[in-house]
Amino acid sequence: MLLDDGCYANLYTNLTKAFKLRIVGFTAPYQYDIYDYTDACHTQFSPKRTLTSGKCERFVGGYFAMMTNRLRSSTCVGASCSRLAVTKQRFYSETNCMGLPYEVYTYPVQNECMRWSNGTQTFKVDPTTTNVTQTDYLVNDKCGGDLIQVYTMTVGYCYELYPDRAPRSFKWEVERYDATTISDAWRPASLGFTQALGLAAPIALLGTSREL
Repeated sequence: MLLDDGCYANLYTNLTKAFKLRIVGFTAPYQYDIYDYTDACHTQFSPKRTLTSGKCERFVGGYFAMMTNRLRSSTCVGASCSRLAVTKQRFYSETNCMGLPYEVYTYPVQNECMRWSNGTQTFKVDPTTTNVTQTDYLVNDKCGGDLIQVYTMTVGYCYELYPDRAPRSFKWEVERYDATTISDAWRPASLGFTQALGLAAPIALLGTSREL
């Protein structure tokens, strides 16, 4: 599964550093724009390509895939529902995480290899949805190597930042389909995720299960 608009490390070719999928057609047959980048999803390597659901098309590198959407909703029932757990990092202009967040970052938490400015990183959440663990792999393109920084954040806890400028605080929340207590409700019914099925070889769906 791939997260819509998530910046994934490119584990399939050395030509680029990252790729991103974005849903652009919301009625069947669904359509997705795929981008490849030379950095953390800022500088495009080549023009975007548009993929269509249900077709076997080139995905990334030498891999081919068939794409389809999975519904992400609190009322969704059955095998076609999204099971991707994500974490949201919310930044606030005020202290104590007061008011509306002015910036929100969303990451999958199944240990997928994501791209960031100084390397790659993974996110995971414990079974009790208590802590989010972020592991940064410095100057490494494949979520490996010895230069590692690990951060463990308490879900729902408000962390203070700068006293004299925004962001003054931030917190992490988790959205998990099967959690008994969810710190932030699933958003209303939407097609926010896509299942990528590798045909040339198991795409490993980028490591485990991710969604777009």
